[in-house]
Amino acid sequence: MAGMQTACTDYQDEIDALDYRVTVLENLVQKINADLEALQVLAEAMEDGDYITNVTENSTGWIVEFGHSKPMIITNGKDGKDGKDGKDAQMPDISIRQGGDGYYYWVVNGEWLKGPDGTMIHASGKDGKDGLDGKDGKDGVDGKDGKDGKDGKDGVAVAPQVRINQSTGVWEISVDNGQTWISTGTKATGKDGKDGENGKDGKDANTIVQIVTHWTENYVEFITDSGTFKVPLGS
Repeated sequence: MAGMQTACTDYQDEIDALDYRVTVLENLVQKINADLEALQVLAEAMEDGDYITNVTENSTGWIVEFGHSKPMIITNGKDGKDGKDGKDAQMPDISIRQGGDGYYYWVVNGEWLKGPDGTMIHASGKDGKDGLDGKDGKDGVDGKDGKDGKDGKDGVAVAPQVRINQSTGVWEISVDNGQTWISTGTKATGKDGKDGENGKDGKDANTIVQIVTHWTENYVEFITDSGTFKVPLGS
């Protein structure tokens, strides 16, 4: 009887550990998607030359208010440990970077994120670049003029979405509202995962964008894996 009770207890511990691990990963997916939306707001504000009017910290994170752009919401990261064998939840490296044209684009693991057509994905929530003009139609039969090509449509930029592939355990990213998914090559769990506990200066390990407010210097600093962005404070 004692052996059976021990076996049942061990089995229940494994179930509890698995449930905790799944919950951690689900929370992390939600956190990353929220961070990507926040970065999209930041990209738009910087492209517009906007300024920050207020930064409010609450129990869930920060609310950043701009002079013209919509508010940017950054949520606190949660403990990334999955509770088993010391393995920690890992995150893909997704951020924004300014291109040669002055606009901001998404980068994944240090490389430009590109759509199916091979073009870089604009990080701002604004309309993307104008589509190419339609080509003139070829001459028809019997000397009739062919139809004119249609004007190119404006591209619309949307924040990427992430998920964990249930079969491979690898982070995937979508740039078309979840219609198709691209592997990032980063596994969600592994031995080399970063510790999910709070890092130095109260910064969370499991976060894509961190914020540091420099009130006396009149700017706010946003820290990402690919660089640091400074936005001026104003009124």
